[in-house]
Formats: sequence, structure tokens, C-alpha cells
Amino acid sequence: MSLTTDRVRRMPMAGRMGAWAVGLKHVFVWGALLAMLVALWHSREFILGAWSTARPASVLAAVVLWAAAHFVLPCVSMLVLGGSKSIGYRDALAVHALRLPAKYLPGGVWHLVGRVADLKGLGHGRQSLAEFVLLENLVAATFALGVGGVLLALSGEARWPELVTVIAVMGLVGLAAVPHLVKLVTRSEYLFPIGRYARILVLTAGFWSLTSAAFVVFLSGFRPAVMPTGVTATVGTYLFSWGVGFVAFFAPQGVGVFEFVAGTLLQGKLDLGRAVALLASYRIIVLAGDLLAWAIAVVIFRRLSVR
Repeated sequence: MSLTTDRVRRMPMAGRMGAWAVGLKHVFVWGALLAMLVALWHSREFILGAWSTARPASVLAAVVLWAAAHFVLPCVSMLVLGGSKSIGYRDALAVHALRLPAKYLPGGVWHLVGRVADLKGLGHGRQSLAEFVLLENLVAATFALGVGGVLLALSGEARWPELVTVIAVMGLVGLAAVPHLVKLVTRSEYLFPIGRYARILVLTAGFWSLTSAAFVVFLSGFRPAVMPTGVTATVGTYLFSWGVGFVAFFAPQGVGVFEFVAGTLLQGKLDLGRAVALLASYRIIVLAGDLLAWAIAVVIFRRLSVR
């Protein structure tokens, strides 16, 4: 028996389950990346042809829209953390934008981990940090699934309409229940203020509007055959697929899950392999938008430090 195997056998059940979960997560990530690389390879002529005819203005606009969305999220942080110890926009922007490169470290959680560490350094306690993590993630996931599912249902172009409708209803119910869930999990004596929560929802809608616009503009930059559905269905597809990828905890940043779900929902004149390959290339837009927002933040804070 190897030393590693002996150590695993001596671990408590919870520890062993955690180790297996981490192992399965790594297997899925590498499997998903391999599958997307295979799809890209088999569709390489289509992808090269599509990108060669893409409108540069649409690609640039998609990058700018994605980057702009990052300047909305600090306002959400200000509202979430505004109870016990307030935080200004400058600090909230620094915490969010300057940590963006951490998104691309293995594991997919280091952007969040880094922000929590920064906020702790700014004096925020365990209770407010727990509320921050829960509210940010629960609102993002339930909003995307609920609103995305509703848009797909309204468009009349949804695949699996019954399943999409059920998930949409669950998402909207979950969105309404988030303050109660946060109170339950954090064992707080107080319910998160409804007025502040309503403003968080408005800002979340603004964030998703910008990122959805980036997705629509990206696809509209290609020839019509690449975007076989209407705008409502495309926005619904983006939100719903992102939500599914988010709740798939074994897929960091929804890698593989987002592409498969969105590719299936957007299938029209494109087969699934080409749709997945095109959506995998959309991550170039996301990367460029993240880097643009990070670079703008670096310039801003360097100029502020000089004054």
C-alpha cells in the first residue's frame, strides 16, 4: 500500500469526500478543456472563417461593454457592506478591479478569496464578509437563472421549454428568498434590509444588461448564420447558460458547462460542435474585457497615488 493511499484511508469521511470532490473537479475541468479544444480543432476552418469576417467594431464594443460591467459591481459591494462598516467606491473598485487577474489562477476562486482578504484588511468582520459572499453569489446565480429562463420562455425559441420554465421559477423564488437564506446561513438576528436589497437587484440588472449586450454584440459581429435566434432568446440563453455554469460547482467559471448549454440552446444553422467552438472563442472577449478593466483601474490608482 502506498503512503498516499494510506493517508487517504486514515482521513475522516468528510475529508475523503472533499478529496474525491476536488479530484472529480480536476477531472471535469481537464475533460471540459480537452472537449473544447477538440471542438475548436474540428471546427477550426469555420472559426477562422467566422473570425476573419467578423466586424472589428463589434468585437471591440463587446470588450468595452464587458469591461464597463466591472465598474458597476463595486456599487453592489458598497450596498452589501454598507451596514456595519461603510466602504467608498474607490476602495470597492480597488478591491474588485485590481484583483481581476486572480480569476485566471487554477481553481477559479482566487478572485473572490483575494477580495475577501482585502475587505478583511479594511476592517470588515466575519459576519459582514459572510453576507458579502452569500449575497453576491446567490443574487448572481438566481437572477441569471430566473430572468434568463423567463426571457427564453417569452422568446418561444427555448429548447427543453418545460425544464427551462421550472428552473426559471425556482430562480425567481430563490431570488426573492435570498435575504432570508442569508439570515439563516449566517445566523443573523436581523434580515438584510429590503430597501438595500432592492437597490442591489437594480444594480445587478445593470451589470447583466452590460454583459448580455457584450454577448449579443459579439455574435452580431459575425454573419447572420452564426446568430440564428432573436435578441431576446440570445440574452436569455446567455443568462441561463451562465447561471447553469455557475451552479455547476465542479466547473470553475462554468468552463465547458456554459459553452455546452449555450451551444445547445443557440443551435440553429450551426451544429453543436461549431456552436460550442464559437462560444469557447467568446472567452477571448471576456479575457480582454477583464484585462481592460484591470488596466484602467491600475492607471486610475497610479494617478491618484501621485497626487
